[in-house]
This record gives sequence, C-alpha cells and structure tokens, in this order.
Amino acid sequence: MVTLLVIYRKNEIPDYYLGAIKEYSKRLKRYCNLILQEVENQSDVLPLVSSCYTFRVYAKGKALDSVSFSEKIQELTLNGHSKIAFVVNMKVDTDDTLSLTTLDMSDDLSVVCMLEQIYRAFRIWYGEPYHK
Repeated sequence: MVTLLVIYRKNEIPDYYLGAIKEYSKRLKRYCNLILQEVENQSDVLPLVSSCYTFRVYAKGKALDSVSFSEKIQELTLNGHSKIAFVVNMKVDTDDTLSLTTLDMSDDLSVVCMLEQIYRAFRIWYGEPYHK
C-alpha cells in the first residue's frame, strides 16, 4: 500500500477545516497510508521527503484534471514509488509541481482540497463512482 505524506505549515486550523481533514483522512485509510505532517519551517521538509517522490503544491504548479492526477498516482505507484509527498504552499525543491487552482488560497483550505483530490484520484483508480 502506498504511503502519502501531506506536509503543511504549522498553524491553528479552524474547526470547520479540521472536520473535513478528519473525514478525508478516514476515507483514505482503505486506499493508502496517509500521514499529515505539520512543519515549523521550510527547512524541516527535506528530511521528511528524502525517500519520497515529491510534489510542490502551489498556485503556479502544473494543472492536472482529476483523471490525469489519478493516472499520475497510479504510474508512480506502479513504477516503484511507495512514498509520495505533497508539500503545500512552501518553496522547496521537488520532483514535480501541482496546482489545485490558479487562485491563492489559505494553507488550511489547500490541505482540505489536496485531500479531496487524493481521495477522488483513488476512487477513479479503483473504478468507483465519484461525482464530477
């Protein structure tokens, strides 16, 4: 089972985002080992991702539709990448980039959206229904 690591800047996450984060974390348990990691500084990221295929998630990253994102996760997994990391809104060197939107959004909302997109990707991968 693939391990997915979502890394984001440490801050107080509002309850309304926490509820969504908990819900998607629960849903993702059947598809992957999910690790949510808060970090104090960008310098804390590198040791966490040294053995991962890593995406920098930010507004100027590469835009993928849901099917293409699902295919990318499948491709990485099938090519031996057992750990994939998503670094949200931080300037770090990564293997690839990803954009959730061209609009700026808070780190908290970006984490929720990233989890939703990961969940959607697995549903597509496994041929399970998911609204469009």
